Amino acid sequence: MMLNPSTWRTLDIDLLRTFHLACALGTLRAVAERRHFTLGAVSQQIKRLEQQLDRQLLQRSRTGVTLTAAGEQLRAQSATLLSEHDQLMDRLLDQPTAGLVRLGLPEVYTPRLLNDILPALAVSHPRLQLQVQTANSGELQRSIEQGALDLAVLVTSQPDGAGMTRLWQTRPVWAGSASAALITADPLPLALHPIDCPYRALGLDALQALGRRWHTVFASASVAAIESAVTSGIAISVLDRARLTPQMRELGTVSGLPALPECHACLMRAPATSGSDTSATEVVARQLQSLEFMP
Repeated sequence: MMLNPSTWRTLDIDLLRTFHLACALGTLRAVAERRHFTLGAVSQQIKRLEQQLDRQLLQRSRTGVTLTAAGEQLRAQSATLLSEHDQLMDRLLDQPTAGLVRLGLPEVYTPRLLNDILPALAVSHPRLQLQVQTANSGELQRSIEQGALDLAVLVTSQPDGAGMTRLWQTRPVWAGSASAALITADPLPLALHPIDCPYRALGLDALQALGRRWHTVFASASVAAIESAVTSGIAISVLDRARLTPQMRELGTVSGLPALPECHACLMRAPATSGSDTSATEVVARQLQSLEFMP
């Protein structure tokens, strides 16, 4: 029995890629910059995808875009499809890529690297080698600028710096224990990230602008340790909203704390003179850019 071609329904991969970037970056303008399209072209791609599916996928506002219920469903159910498509094209079209790539990541992103990125690269590019270093974002940026790393994923409140490509938005929030009321303490007890961590700087700058007194009760370079200090109820801290657990609660302006700006996770490349294998570096860069988020 021959199927009627008019009944065949397909998703356009290019439109789907633009949609996933809009989910990750939060604004169509940022998608246009990433894809080197005009803003109008990006808007048209989203509109065409919505027409194909007969669903509104994004809510537009002056500050960016948010997902509708249909958009959430599409993002969740198509992420694997897009990733597998890209891996297939790499295997079919790329020449075997070999070389060493020095990659830097914040500690919080290493589980996703070990669970998803490394296995995928091992399958698609078995001759490629990764040398991974974990550190806070400030240290990673210095390593990139000094040529000690080829690529780094780092969190920043200034995502348009030299060599940076936006990956996804992060949402720093004030976090406290669900069972401890520390918000009225004076001075405010804080669990602090390292000196050159952007979340530390955001929090302290906001408290200073508000004139709120604080003191350090816990400090660590480990995000897991900071989270434990918050959960235990000895301090509050600035954490990514995606990291909050049921044992924590988000504190904000209703609690008397200052609002915090959004940040971005960015992919930063070393200068071309770093001596890295460019083709291998770009393979790893594409793999990282295919991710919507690394919780």
